[in-house]
Amino acid sequence: MRDIVDFAAPLGPLGAIAERIALDRYMPRLIRIRNDHLMAAVEVAC
Repeated sequence: MRDIVDFAAPLGPLGAIAERIALDRYMPRLIRIRNDHLMAAVEVAC
């Protein structure tokens, strides 16, 4: 499985600042945690 995530914060320049400060670190971590959860669920089901 491959996730391709494209995100953008609203609010123009303020959103761009928020992306650089928080979202650039948060989103990859969120996807990794989601993938780990999905893998665990698939392993239990098989």
